[in-house]
Amino acid sequence: MDDETLLAVIHRGRPATVPALATLAHLSDDDAQAAVGRLRGRRLLGGTGDELTYPHPATWAAEAVSRRTGELRRASEEALSDLESVVADLPAMLRHWSVGEVSAELVPVDTRHGPHASEDLWFDTARHDVGTLNAVLPDVARFLSSTDERSIRFAQALRGKEAVRVIIPADTVNDPKVVQSMQHFGSAGVQYRLLTDPPSWFWVDGDQLALPFEWGEGRPTSVLGLRHPSLAALALAYFDGLWSRAAPAAAPGVPGQRALAGEPWTPLLMLMRQGTTLETASRMLGINPRTGRRRIAAAMTHYGVSTLFALGVAWAAELPAAVEPAGGRAAAERD
Repeated sequence: MDDETLLAVIHRGRPATVPALATLAHLSDDDAQAAVGRLRGRRLLGGTGDELTYPHPATWAAEAVSRRTGELRRASEEALSDLESVVADLPAMLRHWSVGEVSAELVPVDTRHGPHASEDLWFDTARHDVGTLNAVLPDVARFLSSTDERSIRFAQALRGKEAVRVIIPADTVNDPKVVQSMQHFGSAGVQYRLLTDPPSWFWVDGDQLALPFEWGEGRPTSVLGLRHPSLAALALAYFDGLWSRAAPAAAPGVPGQRALAGEPWTPLLMLMRQGTTLETASRMLGINPRTGRRRIAAAMTHYGVSTLFALGVAWAAELPAAVEPAGGRAAAERD
């Protein structure tokens, strides 16, 4: 019996001791001890000696984050690998933990199935007017075949977010259709970064988390969603580690690569440098002016400035020559 199947059996029966587990799963004492050792090593089971305990997913996640977040900030590859192994175990833990649980501390999980399961979950359950969406998309092919109606609906929803960060495979920018899609969604404030081999599809949006049924799927047709601060924090810490290692997206042959690589404030500042007010620029881009103000505030924090004039100068200094403001760098201060 593999560990995945055994974990399901254990959570259904909730044996209190290793001998009871051996009886439940029809294992020898030695095999049961070995299995418990492996599952404790992955922190999916607790207890010492023959005693078995069942850690709540929130406690398990909080310990994982506190154990490795500091090392992630120091760019520790070992920490990122360890955190990935924890996140990779999360789908199985979520599927199995509540089975047999008799306390009130359950973790409600939403599921969606079908070719658009991942997008449907976000549309149905996430807030579209606040916060930051962080997503890893190992397979972008299905988005290229989306209907115009669906693409427009997605872009409109993304415009309401304070920021959207997306990691995609590095080789996708060789496809002109992908570049076109990046430009389309970049106008909605989406930031892209590239990884050679993204580990799995997942997204984090505030305290909400979505995962594939099986970790490692790049194009899942069955997904799990839940709203839980500790579990979302675990996945976000892992995402931040991936983001820091990913390369900014730059499409070959596209003028102004920085604008494509994108920060959520880039489209706003591109319009404001032409003399457009912040409120008008926000409406031109289809975003709420309140969202526009939040994005500009984030830009000020990013550049360490306190006025629109200083922001315009700092931002324009980083622009490629091909998109340098035609009348100098003073555009953004006019709002």
